[in-house]
Amino acid sequence: MPPASDPSALTAQGTAAYRQQIEEAAETLLNTLPSAPTVGILYAPSLGSPLADRTVTHSLPYGDLPHAPTADGTIQVGAVEDTTVAALPQPLHLYDGHTPREVTFPVRLLATTGVRTLLLAGTAGSVSPQFGRGDVMLLTDHINFQGQNPLVGPNVEDWGPRFPDMTAPYNASLQRAAGDVARNIGTPLRKGIYLARLGPEDETSAEHRMARRLGANAVGAGLVPEVIAARHMDVSVLALALLTREHPPDSSTPTPLADDRALDTARSRLRRLLGGIVAQAELDDAP
Repeated sequence: MPPASDPSALTAQGTAAYRQQIEEAAETLLNTLPSAPTVGILYAPSLGSPLADRTVTHSLPYGDLPHAPTADGTIQVGAVEDTTVAALPQPLHLYDGHTPREVTFPVRLLATTGVRTLLLAGTAGSVSPQFGRGDVMLLTDHINFQGQNPLVGPNVEDWGPRFPDMTAPYNASLQRAAGDVARNIGTPLRKGIYLARLGPEDETSAEHRMARRLGANAVGAGLVPEVIAARHMDVSVLALALLTREHPPDSSTPTPLADDRALDTARSRLRRLLGGIVAQAELDDAP
């Protein structure tokens, strides 16, 4: 059984109500801004905002938006070069009992305001011997093992097709831009496949071995619902994961998650990388 059920997601009436909630929240946000954002950044709260204070021109508590599924966090809007960016933390997870529609509310909100490019930043655990704690991994593909999907229920045709193509969910030109920025700022950037579990517990040793055999390089409990919703709405996606732990295959004890200096440095590198991608990527060419 999923951790939280949403019977309304299975009805046309419930889906219409959800769409109206998204549109009302988007209208409220747009009414507070001089111009609509074209790039959105959705990040794990533990990573900190990628927008520098000097670039933030407007901010709005998330809870001030009508129908917001949480009051946690603040939406920050600012300019990076000539690009208007909206950045907000993502405190919602399926493992906390939130429904897929609640988890993807921020993505639907941003897309409705006009965002066409979405950058996602989360955390994960390494299952690859070559990837270590503190590394930043660029997602090249993913495996959905969460047993849930935000597209379940009646489809909103104005948002996207009933069966969106997920052959290549992560935009190739954005990935190239990320690689260029990483080289320019001198930060290593891993590339790999992300396996999404429901969580919240860490994987067992057997699950760790399974993930590796399935081709995954990292395991986490987020990102994938947001990617699915974004691609459904034809929003280009790039995703990064900070690897906060590693679990050696021959050990039953994972390395502990620690808020130490190495991870602080890694968070700073990740935020700088995100800012550089917005500044240098050819966003208008991203399909």
